[in-house]
Amino acid sequence: MADNYLLGLVVLFFLSVVFLKKEKKSDVDIYHAAVASNNESSTASSGVAKYLQKQEAEILQNKVTGVAKYLQEKEIQNVVKAESIAISGVAKYLATKEETPVSGVGKYMARRAIQAKKIAKENMSGVEKYLNNRA
Repeated sequence: MADNYLLGLVVLFFLSVVFLKKEKKSDVDIYHAAVASNNESSTASSGVAKYLQKQEAEILQNKVTGVAKYLQEKEIQNVVKAESIAISGVAKYLATKEETPVSGVGKYMARRAIQAKKIAKENMSGVEKYLNNRA
């Protein structure tokens, strides 16, 4: 007889859980219920109140977690770092340096200047050599 009471209690507990179980409301359902109630009450609200309610609703929808912010900042830092590494100092120097081709006249004048120095060095007097070595 005790087994019948125990079995009856288990069945009663099971049926109460099944039939009296409330549905869990998700965050989305709660948000939609809040928006619906705000829309009903907003007919009598001022423009400022409507604006503030809309801003709060957008904040709830667009919450960004701290982890997401951290990952976004890391991504930006990686992009900046990659751009700075891609261009070396030599590449920057070569980009700013103006390339002026040396003309034939310029080459001729350079050779003549070198020859003039050699001739002047060979034709130095003893006094000039002494003064140059002393300095």
